Amino acid sequence: MLISHFHPDHIGGIRLKDGTLAFPNAEVVVPEAEWDFWMDEGAMSRAPAGLVNAFKIVRAVFDPMAKDVRRYKGDTEPAPGIYAIPAYGHTPGHMAFRIASEKEQLLVWSDVTNHPALFVRNPGWHAIFDMDPEMAEETRRRMLDMAATDKLLVSGYHFPFPAVGHIAQRSVREFAFVPEQWNPAL
Repeated sequence: MLISHFHPDHIGGIRLKDGTLAFPNAEVVVPEAEWDFWMDEGAMSRAPAGLVNAFKIVRAVFDPMAKDVRRYKGDTEPAPGIYAIPAYGHTPGHMAFRIASEKEQLLVWSDVTNHPALFVRNPGWHAIFDMDPEMAEETRRRMLDMAATDKLLVSGYHFPFPAVGHIAQRSVREFAFVPEQWNPAL
């Protein structure tokens, strides 16, 4: 189970309501920088009141299995054919993934843009969920440029159906998400 970041909507499914692991045989693989931030007592003690519950959720999910969690760094291959790309700003250790299979590639950019109708078209906008808004914007612009330049198929965790497409660059600072045609045949 490859984790991009520790926001509750991305780690909440690791455990069932009764606290047991949803997938007890799965290896859990997390970004090292994300682990270091969310598991740090000092960071939790300095967190604004609205963020303290997120720290508590992270600990409830990971504390019972801390010794078994494998951590990875950015710019590495945490799983065969999957390359972690630092995408900091949304969270301190937020990662995106470039997945390669033969000549095909997919850029899964996690929450770099949240909803593309808002943040692909307006990369300078700041989402309330971005913990470092300026860094998140810098990351967003870098990832948009990479996707457009390399003509990568992209997907994001909060994209609407069909949830994959391409990034078209309209001008130096303006982009658009172009959804892929849905095909039910595999």
